[in-house]
Amino acid sequence: MRSPPIVFGRAPAHGPKWPGVRKPLAQRHYHPVLRLGFAVATIVLCAAALEMALRYRDWPRTVTSGWRVSAQASPSNQFGWHGQPARPRRQNEFVIVMTGGAAVECLACPPGETLDVMLEHAVRRFNPNVRVVTMGATGYGQDQEYLALHDYFSHDRADLVINWASIADDVPTNTFRSGPKRPGQPALKPTFAWRNNDILGPTEGIGDLVYHSKLSALIWPLFIDIDRNWTVLLPKADPGSDAPPRDIQARSHVDDPLEQQHSNWSIWLTPRPERVTYGIELTHGLFLHMRELARLSGARFAILLTPSPADMRATAPIALEHKGHWFVADPRARDSAIAAATDGFDQITLPPEDETPPSPDAERHVMARLAEALNEREMLKPAPVERQRH
Repeated sequence: MRSPPIVFGRAPAHGPKWPGVRKPLAQRHYHPVLRLGFAVATIVLCAAALEMALRYRDWPRTVTSGWRVSAQASPSNQFGWHGQPARPRRQNEFVIVMTGGAAVECLACPPGETLDVMLEHAVRRFNPNVRVVTMGATGYGQDQEYLALHDYFSHDRADLVINWASIADDVPTNTFRSGPKRPGQPALKPTFAWRNNDILGPTEGIGDLVYHSKLSALIWPLFIDIDRNWTVLLPKADPGSDAPPRDIQARSHVDDPLEQQHSNWSIWLTPRPERVTYGIELTHGLFLHMRELARLSGARFAILLTPSPADMRATAPIALEHKGHWFVADPRARDSAIAAATDGFDQITLPPEDETPPSPDAERHVMARLAEALNEREMLKPAPVERQRH
């Protein structure tokens, strides 16, 4: 009787299982946990290989949050903002730190006479032992300015902190997840939220990565719009009216997105939208934390306001239209918003003069008037409190 033929690598279809003959891999049954582990390991290895390839190609571009300069301006101080490099500190030096937006960055200033130099020159008439540090850039609100102060006080000390504020610009800037790094070029920035009567955040620090890997920078934007997702969490916007108000004859068309309350007209709107109220409260909360940070570091805190002549001349309500959305802008609403955002703080308001474009001469004049105001308020002397050093 003939035995069935032996086929190596495969057992006969019928009959006994021959000793020493193993099933091929395709026919073996592995434990589900082993199969799952193998699948996960394969995915991880593929993802790591793809991440390495993306980093080698340096694509997509790295996305960071916030900025320290809005343009490649020079010189820069030791903290990375537009200003003069650090010089040897003198004993008992009176240090002024100024934070703010485009006015503090002062791109119109010549390289050898940045805003810190202008203010130092003006203050030395009253205190010859002064040093000024500027920290600010175009598009800054109190969110990035507060983080800039944290950065500064972790390295140095100050006697006076001045925040050069523009409430009409600051309220929408603080509210949203992106800001105008340059005109027409919004960029993601560190942002705080207003929850339970206090600020919550920040989302990240200045210069931190938004996406921590190339793979996430490639995939997440396909499914998640960070700016839009943040906006969804804000109080509901006021879409305005479909028709112009009958009782206001003065009317104007604007290009700003009034219906989103993402405009420097926002604090003018009446009745005040809920989203604007949120932005005002958030701005006031950021001011509170800036003042407390300065106080804990032994410094005074003051807010500088420089209203424009055009704003001060506006005395009557006006109807504004954007893409068929009508709103009423009232100077009284603007003044009320500024008062609410700055309530309880030392304020220095420099009355407006002639409307002039940004220029070195205009900045020198403002700094000279600021120095006089500081001297009149006796703010150019160390605060009469014991400084807490960290």
